[in-house]
Order: sequence, then structure tokens, then C-alpha cells
Amino acid sequence: MRLQFTDRVNLSPSFVSWLQKLIEPAPEQRFTNARQALNALKSGLAVKSANKNQLLPLKEIINNSGCGINNYNETVPEEILGWNWGAFLMPWLWMWPNQVWYGLFCFIPHGWWLMAIALGANGNEWAWKSRPWRNVEQFKAHQRGWAIAGILLGAPISLMLWLRAIAVLKSVF
Repeated sequence: MRLQFTDRVNLSPSFVSWLQKLIEPAPEQRFTNARQALNALKSGLAVKSANKNQLLPLKEIINNSGCGINNYNETVPEEILGWNWGAFLMPWLWMWPNQVWYGLFCFIPHGWWLMAIALGANGNEWAWKSRPWRNVEQFKAHQRGWAIAGILLGAPISLMLWLRAIAVLKSVF
């Protein structure tokens, strides 16, 4: 009987490959001893199933979320970079669960719109760095929820505020 687990848990492909080699029914395709299996696991190497003795380096996935919003040494994953509609359309609410305290500047009268633009442009990076996330997928799902809420709830409110800001700017100039 072969143990099937890949559809039931969320594991990295390299770890799944290691486990499959560990429990392989054909003895010639398993690790030759426990030390070889442990060394493969400790070294962070995935086992290539085509050649049982050849090891491939893993693509290292580093979750550096929560490293601090002012930490310029850490980079954020490229797949989360981009415009954040939730932060742009609802900055006064979005900042709290994402722990982006720069958003407090959105409460400054006649200057909130600058912060809304800054949060829209930098919100993903700031949110990733400001608090820990389980993984990129969780982060993207959270931000997608805020984008939907922003379009449904924040867009009408933001539209009224933007029109007011434009009217104020026209009256000044």
C-alpha cells in the first residue's frame, strides 16, 4: 500500500519528493540508509526521482514577513509588489489589521489623499514587512479581500472624498 498525502497537506514539492523517496515501496529507489535520508533533509536538498543518488539544490523560499517596515535590507517577494487597491480606497481602515502605522497620516485634513496614494503604491511592501504572514498566498488572499471591500465600500466614500479634495484644490488655485 502506498501512502498518498500530497493532496491532503500543503508541503513544499522538495519535501514531498524527499518523503516519497523515504517511503518508496521499491527498495532500490529508497534512501540506502537513515544517515543518507537525514543528510538530504538537513542539507536542504531535494531528491531527484529520476536518478536516486543525484541531489538538486532547493529554491530557497524565505518568509521574511514581519521584519519591520523600516528594514531596507530585506526584500519582499516580487509576486506581491504592485498597487494595493484596498489600501488606496480605504486607508483609514486598511492600516489597522495590516499594522501599517504610516496610515495614521490619512487622518490629517487636506493631506489624506497623499497618504492614500502612498499606501496604494507602497501598501503591499509595508504590510508584508509590518507583520508576520504564514506565506505569500495568505498575504495575497488577505489583500484581495481588502481590494474587494475597497471597491464595494471604499470606492463610493473615496470618490466623495476625492471630489472634495479636488474642489478644495481648485478653490486654492
